[in-house]
Amino acid sequence: MIRTENLQKRYPGQNGGEVEVLRGVNLHLPPGSYTAFVGPSGSGKSTLMHILGCLDTPTSGRYVLDGEDVSRLDARALCRVRREKIGFVFQGYQLMSKLTAEENVAFPLMLRGLGESDRLRMARKALAQVGLSGRERHRPCELSGGQQQRVAMARALCADPKVLLCDEPTGALDMDSRNAVLDLLDEMHTQGRTIVMITNDPFVAARAGERMRIENGQIQ
Repeated sequence: MIRTENLQKRYPGQNGGEVEVLRGVNLHLPPGSYTAFVGPSGSGKSTLMHILGCLDTPTSGRYVLDGEDVSRLDARALCRVRREKIGFVFQGYQLMSKLTAEENVAFPLMLRGLGESDRLRMARKALAQVGLSGRERHRPCELSGGQQQRVAMARALCADPKVLLCDEPTGALDMDSRNAVLDLLDEMHTQGRTIVMITNDPFVAARAGERMRIENGQIQ
């Protein structure tokens, strides 16, 4: 599902130099795999996640997602790939405060051109899958942190993505909410989705099928 070959990323530095963040990352993550990336701050985890999520492009190297070489796609084509193949779950939930839970979940479907009735029907189904039936009309401020993260997961699932990218999905949650979110990720994994997660929590990383450590822009 995910393959990278000598993936490198450099950013402009001070005084005309460059900062090398990724230093030749080679990955082969098969369909249905569940991988946790761990590593210290500044190791390149977030940069790698942005490239895998088609939010950024590598400076050099190759990235193949679901058989498609996305390394050099333009912004419009990358948007299509994100819309069709990738779901995102962030630590900060990234919900729109003025929208209800079902409206937040349905929003990405609008970008696919679905009508309102179809969007809301699919959003309610996704919310039921994450245990939030009865909370469809609640706004984020009316939900707990764990419930907000489940709304975010429902939003990621609503479009039925092949790949789910999770950036510290439990970092802001208490233990009970953390365990509930991890149980949901386990369920999504059993449904055949490829899951890639960034975390610095050893307990969370242990739930993944495979763990990889990133240090100084390289897989250790």
